[in-house]
Amino acid sequence: SLPPWTDLRYRHKPRQSSGINAEYGGQYDDIQNLQQHQIKPSEADSVSYQSVARIAWSLSLMVQVLLCQCGLGGFINSILSWSGWLILSRLTYSVFLLHIGLMTIFFGQMRHTLFLNPDFEFAVLYLGMLAIAYLSAAVLYLTVEQPVANLEGITYRKSR
Repeated sequence: SLPPWTDLRYRHKPRQSSGINAEYGGQYDDIQNLQQHQIKPSEADSVSYQSVARIAWSLSLMVQVLLCQCGLGGFINSILSWSGWLILSRLTYSVFLLHIGLMTIFFGQMRHTLFLNPDFEFAVLYLGMLAIAYLSAAVLYLTVEQPVANLEGITYRKSR
């Protein structure tokens, strides 16, 4: 039998709100439920979970990559092989380089303390930062990376 803290189902009626996971709540609500009922895992459960979780996750990703490489990945292989990921992959490193500077500028210009309600304001802030970072990365790609790649292509073709 599983320990009682693993049962994340609500012991009361579901919320009557609209939206995703309205019937069962979400992960945030599950954590709140555990905190309200003061249900804590035993030390042995915590130690076993912490010692196995990251290894199990990395092994499951490794198996999925190998299955996709062998052509046995199923629908996950078709999702990961979608050509739309190519655009995002070209922008990802630029987003990595730019996002810290963009966040520094954004938070440096604030004139008040930022209080985030975990349900809505944080999501809006995250999606806004993500959009600004990807738009900035697209501008950087179009003005710097792509012209340099074209010049390299021209230079290497003439030297042959």
